[in-house]
Amino acid sequence: MKPPESLATFGRNVHSQNGEDGIIAEVLRRISETHELSRWCVEFGAWDGVYLSNTCCLIRNEGYHAVLIEPDPKRFAKLCENFPEDTVIKLKSFVGVSGENSLDSLLERAGCPRDVDLVSIDIDGCDYHVFESIHDFQPKIVCIEYNGTIPNEVDFVQPLDFDLKWGTSASAICRMAEDKGYLPVAVTATNLILVRDDLVELVVSRECASLTVLRDDTDTRNFIFSGYDGTVLTKDPLRLPWHQFTAPPQSIHVLPRWLRKYPGDYRRFEQGAFLLFLAIKSPSQLPSIRVLRETWARHSR
Repeated sequence: MKPPESLATFGRNVHSQNGEDGIIAEVLRRISETHELSRWCVEFGAWDGVYLSNTCCLIRNEGYHAVLIEPDPKRFAKLCENFPEDTVIKLKSFVGVSGENSLDSLLERAGCPRDVDLVSIDIDGCDYHVFESIHDFQPKIVCIEYNGTIPNEVDFVQPLDFDLKWGTSASAICRMAEDKGYLPVAVTATNLILVRDDLVELVVSRECASLTVLRDDTDTRNFIFSGYDGTVLTKDPLRLPWHQFTAPPQSIHVLPRWLRKYPGDYRRFEQGAFLLFLAIKSPSQLPSIRVLRETWARHSR
């Protein structure tokens, strides 16, 4: 059998941001060749149901039933205006990880089938934890946001705190997803597209269902190191893409400017100032100052 064409070539946007509409459509087409689709999809936070949506194309162009969840009152009002039809269930709700606001509970009350075709998760922070909390539903496809500034080998999970907006690394999500029975079949700049394990080989070869194969993370790699004087340096400028800001390599500092010297060059008052700085910023490290004191003693002779 001829290997299926890479899903990346099918990327296109109708309402999505980075080609997800085209990729999801092709994944569904490949699955539908041997498996019946439920023709249901779920998205949260859905905004107005149209803006950068991964489900709007399915609803409007393919006649999908949907559950769209959005907690913000203004966005939810617009969502209801954009989708007045009964086949789109609109829920004004926060999605949590347990209790009545868990996704399992919300979808159960909405009458969503357990083998829903697509669940799109985009809440700018605790996406990992919400996906991990799903137990009663087994979507065929999960489209989930990851922090695209984190290289593949870094396993980083944002703490379970909905007030934080850090995001989680692609590798951490893939690790957890594999434990839940999902593998990646495509990666965009912002989303992982995961398919349930029993369906993966209908979509891509199992050898290709790997983050290292699917994602070139070259542009995310940077190196942080320090000079002898305590200046914190980076190999490349530090990008803050959500703020449209790039910081120069010398802009990340821990020590105040007047303490950025080789420790052996500290004068007496600077030695005392550094100890005070350490006592305030990191008192647990004060016991390890012995080696530094020996340096100061050698240079004062």
